Amino acid sequence: GTLYLTATHVIFVENAPDTRKETWILHSQISTIEKQATTATGCPLLIRCKNFQLLQLIIPQERDCHDVYISLIRLKQAPLKYEELYCFSFNPKLDKEEREQGWMLIDLSEEYKRMGLPNNYWQLSDVNRDYRVCDSYPTELYVPKSATAHIIVGSSKFRSRRRFPALSYYYKDNHASICRSSQPLSGFSARCLEDEQMLQAIRKANPGSDFIYVVDTRPKLNAMANRAAGKGYENEDNYSNIKFQFIGIENIHVMRSSLQKMLEGNQGLSPSMSDFLWGLENSGWLRHIKAIMDAGIFIAKVRISL
Repeated sequence: GTLYLTATHVIFVENAPDTRKETWILHSQISTIEKQATTATGCPLLIRCKNFQLLQLIIPQERDCHDVYISLIRLKQAPLKYEELYCFSFNPKLDKEEREQGWMLIDLSEEYKRMGLPNNYWQLSDVNRDYRVCDSYPTELYVPKSATAHIIVGSSKFRSRRRFPALSYYYKDNHASICRSSQPLSGFSARCLEDEQMLQAIRKANPGSDFIYVVDTRPKLNAMANRAAGKGYENEDNYSNIKFQFIGIENIHVMRSSLQKMLEGNQGLSPSMSDFLWGLENSGWLRHIKAIMDAGIFIAKVRISL
């Protein structure tokens, strides 16, 4: 076949005259590139992608293989400016109106309306207009009606990355809600009255229950260790009418390590079933998936029972 390296893609076109199959790989999807030892047929180049795709190319000349390898190493590096990402240069064969409709695939206002908002318990807040409170939250957020701007801003200052408790899902049949936030900057003894008031406002916005669950998805040991860095978790002595629940989902670094172990155990082009099962077991990946599913099941059951 023929290999093409463009500014954005690796393209391999098979020479079979009846199919002319094309394989396209976006540079940003490449995870690792490995140049293997030269064989009688040529120099193998193994490309592993972030979406689990595996591509092995046999390049006849070692010098050509090395040139391709060096070029791909450079091309897969992240750009210095986000404007250089491929999505900003992609120009589909659509007119301007059709392209702009793509920005409306997800309408946050319509999603809130579908859930039955606003209502007597939740209101739309513009406190995060221009992302002035939290740069990783949307500009349109629903908060309890009793939560003032002063309470919201005060709570944000007490939360990592200023991610204050904000509504994620509302179940209108029983008025139960799911809110998300980051860990508090509580350390060993710090407290924040505005953050305590924010959680009480959320409890009052859930009229079907006298308490709310505070679900920490981390293992408890991780949360306790974070206290030494000035973070941690909510102190039940300061927050009234809450029940605390640790889930035990490991952090992103442990997850990535587990995923890498699973991939390394199954990197052959045609691994046997026993090899696959051995790699899967030793990676611990299924244990992480179970922890995530357990968290979802727990929250769903609580939401229905409230």
